[in-house]
Amino acid sequence: MKVVFVSSFLLAPVAFSKVMAADEHLHDLPQHIQEAFGVLTKAQENYNQVQDYTAEIYKEVFQGGEKQKEERTIIKFQKPFKVYLKWIAGKNKGAELLYVEGENNNKIIVKKKGIIGVLGTMEMAPDGFWLRNFTKHSIKEAGFGGIIDKAWKQFKTAKENNDIVSATCSLEQLDGHPAHKVVLVVSPQGRGNGYYCRAAIQYFDAESYLPIKSTFQLWDNDEVEVFTFDKVKLNAGLTAKDFDRGNKEYHF
Repeated sequence: MKVVFVSSFLLAPVAFSKVMAADEHLHDLPQHIQEAFGVLTKAQENYNQVQDYTAEIYKEVFQGGEKQKEERTIIKFQKPFKVYLKWIAGKNKGAELLYVEGENNNKIIVKKKGIIGVLGTMEMAPDGFWLRNFTKHSIKEAGFGGIIDKAWKQFKTAKENNDIVSATCSLEQLDGHPAHKVVLVVSPQGRGNGYYCRAAIQYFDAESYLPIKSTFQLWDNDEVEVFTFDKVKLNAGLTAKDFDRGNKEYHF
């Protein structure tokens, strides 16, 4: 299977106050939950069939409706877990990251400009503190796998705990591209159950069921994260060279 998305989906952050309003059709909630769970399960099943991929990831962070951060990265990913990232826009522009599970002493290799502009290469633990300069997420959550796993686990747990207060599933057009739109809102009382976010709006490609755009409203500081996947190539035939720190196209 090989799918290529060439368009970019740059939508404004969702007005979550509307999403979190009471469901006007509460009697339809069980059906919506079942349909949404079906899309997330299909996304997980289809991702299991993907061996590797390349994409661009556009990330935005909002607080109080104001954009606080935006960045764009190129990702190369191959299973079981090899990932190369290059920041092409944002404050970390030019930085590169490589992580191959079980290689390089199981360390992340990072190349980043220093304070005086000198390039430096560092090795660090996969969940090391310094990595927080790039992201609040573990490297193990990078790309499609992290997005799908997080969404599926949250939905499954919220369903089992009866913490879902609103859920919808619909087939819509996103920038002219057909996609399954899945909305989930959990009860405020469910915060202690370890859910990543209080509300999520996600679009999954109608054919591949892989994420196109995911918007998460976090619990604190009115923070909203938006991840948009663009220029996706599935089963792109990546080789060992793509995850070799000695690759002359890289700068480690």
